[in-house]
Amino acid sequence: MCIERIESVILHGPFLGRTTGGLEQKMKNVLGIDIGSVSIGLCEITADKNIVRTAYQFHQGKIADTLRAMLSGFDLKGIGSIAATSSTPSFIKAVKSYDTQVAIIAAAKHLHEDVRYVLNVGGERFSLIEFDEEGDYLSCRSNTSCAAGTGSFLDQQALRLDLAGSEELSATAALNSGSMPKIASRCAVFAKTDLIHAQQEGYSLSEICDGLCHGLAKNIVDTLFTNQNIDGSVVFCGGVSKNPTVSKHIQGLTGKKIITDEISHVFGALGAGISLLREGIHSGMEIVSAGDIILEPIKDKQYSYGPLTLVRSQYPDSTGTESYVHPVRTRKIPSAVEVEVYDGLSQRCEYDVYLGVDVGST
Repeated sequence: MCIERIESVILHGPFLGRTTGGLEQKMKNVLGIDIGSVSIGLCEITADKNIVRTAYQFHQGKIADTLRAMLSGFDLKGIGSIAATSSTPSFIKAVKSYDTQVAIIAAAKHLHEDVRYVLNVGGERFSLIEFDEEGDYLSCRSNTSCAAGTGSFLDQQALRLDLAGSEELSATAALNSGSMPKIASRCAVFAKTDLIHAQQEGYSLSEICDGLCHGLAKNIVDTLFTNQNIDGSVVFCGGVSKNPTVSKHIQGLTGKKIITDEISHVFGALGAGISLLREGIHSGMEIVSAGDIILEPIKDKQYSYGPLTLVRSQYPDSTGTESYVHPVRTRKIPSAVEVEVYDGLSQRCEYDVYLGVDVGST
């Protein structure tokens, strides 16, 4: 895999291994791991930050099994350190974890030295990171907790259209050469209704898929690019960056050049590995199998606090002594009022009472 700019790393301190004869020993590679809500990204790099191998796969909630299968395609004996993103589960044995956004920035700056904007669209979140002319961090805008406009949204709609996944949806959308329906991408519930209407109106599958991609792109642009003076090109990363139709629509809506790298979907894994190398950290892990990376789950967990116990409150007895329906003569609605008596009352006696009033909407 060709990378236009390769930064050099000076080997010193922990990077330097020695044999018994005093000769320098070649440093093993670093494996970056980025596990998100829907997918796993892996990136193996050398000490001078050359990319050796990448892998990307949806885990369907089976993280350990999926990662174990992915690692079978790597030469684990040639890996000496593991770097992970902060979203990666704790059962992954990593030398150090890095904030996912920091890792993405590291990868973007490694491949694009003068980057001004980084658009990251993943399974649940999307964000726009901005840098100033000197390359310093300025700000980051992101979506709300709603997953509309993310990769998960496309996955849901792909299932509704009886497609294998978002990859097939993207390929189908690319075939469209006609018009496309307007589909609400801000809400999965409304999108389902729009899909049904589009099918009833006779739109083809490729037109509907293209409409979905356009709706997702518009949601991203409306959320992140509104009132933003974008001066320069935008580096697009995350799983959705591999959807060329979404990338095309974002470029059309913003009028800005959208740059997508071949490895844009594993920026988190690449950035974690680069960050580890920049800090000069090397553990010299002896990795033979996936079991040296994936820790066994802890069977007997230790808790700081004891388990919660259910203690029921002592409520007063609300059983009344008498109940009846009192007819109302002053109006027709309601014609009667339910009366509940909780204490025996004697006739022609005065009582000190409190009157509670509850006025509802009806």
